[in-house]
Amino acid sequence: MRNEEGWVTKILRIVPEIKQGVASGFLISLFYESIKFVPIILLKFIIDYFVLGKSPVSQLIYAIVGIFISYVILEIIEYFSKKATVRWNLRYEQKILKKAEKKLLELDLGYHEEYNTGTQVSKITKGVHHLTELIWFTFEEFIPTLVQLLITIGLLLYEQWLLALIFAIFVPLILWITAYERKKVQPLRQQFHHKYDEAVGELGETLLNISTVKDYVQEKQQMKRFNYLLDEYSHLFIARHDYSLPLLMIRNIIINVGRVATLSFASYLVLQGKLSAGSLVLVYTLTEKAFISMHRIGKLYSYLGDAMESINRLTNLLQEKARVTNIQSAWAISALEGKIEFKNVIFSYEREKEVLQNFTLKIEPHQIVALVGRSGSGKSTVAKLLLRNYDILSGALLIDGKDIKSYKIEDYRNRIAVVSQQVEIFNRSIMENIRFAKPGATQKEIIAIAKKAHAHEFIMEFPKGYETIVGEKGIRLSGGQKQRVSIARALLKSPDVYVFDEATSSLDSESEQYIQKSIFSIAGKKTTIIIAHRLSTIRKADLIVVMDAGRVLEQGTYEQLLQRRGAFWKIIHLQEMAELRK
Repeated sequence: MRNEEGWVTKILRIVPEIKQGVASGFLISLFYESIKFVPIILLKFIIDYFVLGKSPVSQLIYAIVGIFISYVILEIIEYFSKKATVRWNLRYEQKILKKAEKKLLELDLGYHEEYNTGTQVSKITKGVHHLTELIWFTFEEFIPTLVQLLITIGLLLYEQWLLALIFAIFVPLILWITAYERKKVQPLRQQFHHKYDEAVGELGETLLNISTVKDYVQEKQQMKRFNYLLDEYSHLFIARHDYSLPLLMIRNIIINVGRVATLSFASYLVLQGKLSAGSLVLVYTLTEKAFISMHRIGKLYSYLGDAMESINRLTNLLQEKARVTNIQSAWAISALEGKIEFKNVIFSYEREKEVLQNFTLKIEPHQIVALVGRSGSGKSTVAKLLLRNYDILSGALLIDGKDIKSYKIEDYRNRIAVVSQQVEIFNRSIMENIRFAKPGATQKEIIAIAKKAHAHEFIMEFPKGYETIVGEKGIRLSGGQKQRVSIARALLKSPDVYVFDEATSSLDSESEQYIQKSIFSIAGKKTTIIIAHRLSTIRKADLIVVMDAGRVLEQGTYEQLLQRRGAFWKIIHLQEMAELRK
């Protein structure tokens, strides 16, 4: 029973509301299944009394009418119960999907960067599908079958206890084989579910990077990888069925032996005069229903084994804990002054190689600070820590003199806006993409902000203007247009701190100039951090910080750093040489 308690507990944890549904379903099934036995009992009465001529015809009519009324009542109950089951199931499905989305949105960025998007979607869709199907099985199959089995055993005991005993001998054997089959094939189930998730993850990744696949003409290679994973899944799935089928065949043979044994013994009792002809029909009908019920429970148990692997994955997802959370004493804020201090900060993504090593930096309110350095020096990590997508391992990260953990995460992040190199655009209108930062913004506000971001001009070139649907990942927009939409979104948020993370690194000169104008339009008004490779973007910065291997090498103004002829001067020299080669 430990396994049963496990899956029941998991389902109740995901959908606790199901308890009321199960209770209602049990009462309905008890009433429904009880009435289903009325025609069988009346049939015994007809055979024993009317066929042998022991009762008047009027009572025969009453018995037949009783059977008819039973059938009508059964149809009415079935109609309303199915109607209720559909509504219950739909409600449960919606609740599970809402919980899954809520959990994914609650989890920190580190979790999402660690796991494949397609795999996560597969976990949710398969888990929800199997869980709702299992709930449907519970209402439509398991509860009615269990009630039917209990009533059958009760009637057998009342009619002839020896027959009930024969039936009882086969029940534990059938249940043991069913449990044994599930236990033995469970490892195979885990393997083929894992391969299926890999295949779906690969498909999702291919579609997310479809432009790269097309540009490098790698359609066949991607199909090869996907087909390989599907083949692996198919082999494991077939192996699972090949292992199960012999055991299930043995179980079904035992069920058939039980049916024949019960019928044979009942026939013997009739010949001995210890059982009437009507009772024989009743017993045979009851045992047939009982053994069929055992077969149905066996099928449900086998299905449960397949479903539980997906349900386990969904359960594990819903039990994931965010690594970045509010502390108990966190307090709400409505504004930040914008003073930022990193004090001897140490950070590592995998707790092995340190990305930041005793990193120390002080940024004054309304100051424009540029972070420069080669790739992998920790510049973008500084931005992620500032947004509290991750928590530092040691040291201190202060905003306005207070540890950023002392602020409520939602309030704190509302005061910071990020524009990154990889702009994330939704498959919605340009208007909706900008409004994403402030859902209540009016069209007038959005147009005014788009003008500040130098986006209004290109937006109005589209036939539908701000109502233009940009396509998945903003495929209908150029890189520069996406950046300007992203900057408009950040400006609409009206934060106290801006972070521009490589916002111009992959743009043409014209787009870069537009974006530089947008960035420096807020100069002196808000604390601004610019992470850039192109040094033309940072000439006007109040402070330039040169980073390498997670440390600060040097800092100062553009002119000061050039005069020192240190790390910054070398970067400038290398870029100039690269420009000359072009």
